[in-house]
Amino acid sequence: MKDFYRLLEEYIEYEGYDIVEAELGKTVINKGEEELNLIIAGPVVHEDDLLKLEECEGKSVLVTTEELPGETKESLPEGVLLWDREFLIEKLGEMVLEKSTLEGIEEGEEGIKGPEKKFEFDVEHDVKEGVLEPIMEFEEVSELGEKLVGGFKYRLEVVPHYLFEYEVTTVEGSKEEGKLYLNAVSGESNYWKRPFKITSEVKRSHVKLEPNIPEEHCEEKAFASLKEKYTVRKEQRWEENGATIVEKKQEGPEDDDIELDYKGIVYVPMWAVEGTDGIVVINAARGKVEREL
Repeated sequence: MKDFYRLLEEYIEYEGYDIVEAELGKTVINKGEEELNLIIAGPVVHEDDLLKLEECEGKSVLVTTEELPGETKESLPEGVLLWDREFLIEKLGEMVLEKSTLEGIEEGEEGIKGPEKKFEFDVEHDVKEGVLEPIMEFEEVSELGEKLVGGFKYRLEVVPHYLFEYEVTTVEGSKEEGKLYLNAVSGESNYWKRPFKITSEVKRSHVKLEPNIPEEHCEEKAFASLKEKYTVRKEQRWEENGATIVEKKQEGPEDDDIELDYKGIVYVPMWAVEGTDGIVVINAARGKVEREL
């Protein structure tokens, strides 16, 4: 897999341009008499990138692998071209398809239609890791971020959670079941009821967080969380010798009342949106705000 800049170089060459100057975050290309200043911002556009655009002489292009929030687009200097996620997917996709088709034709029929292969599948294989599929597009996240905190900086993190299915016999004798998502970074327990689809990857650029809680300790924390969730607190009051007596007690399930089935680790896509009025964290798999800071 090529890194982004190598793929960008390939596209520049594919379009007939030559690179005449290159430094960190800026590449100058030309084709005949046409010259373009590429300011390469990456996933997040910072003030330094906008400043570089203003300092450029001649035609300028802002290159970013994400879609810009509306507020950032409006702040771009006049005449600046935008190679954003939508543009790059279309153009790089066309380039890859055309090149691979030509190479396939050169390889003969198998280069286009594929060779004959035999596969053996392990039907007992159990996937123990996956990503909750987002139900919010970046445009929706951007709109919500701007509305809540005046968002200008967006960072996608995939946060590891230990996933359990459980069944609890309550103190009243009834049985309740559900799913527990234990945040492997913070230790927070979540009892989300929404059914999620599991995918194998996140298509947008993101930061993958690593667990702070070791896997061997996650079951212990899950038991403690379920006991707390299903503990019933009772209060009894009565009069005795002219005084009011209050007795408080609590009852909860024992270990034998809880059945846990550890399903593995799932990563939850969370957008951290920084704005002029604070920070908000949006769960893209649930389509809801998790917290505001």
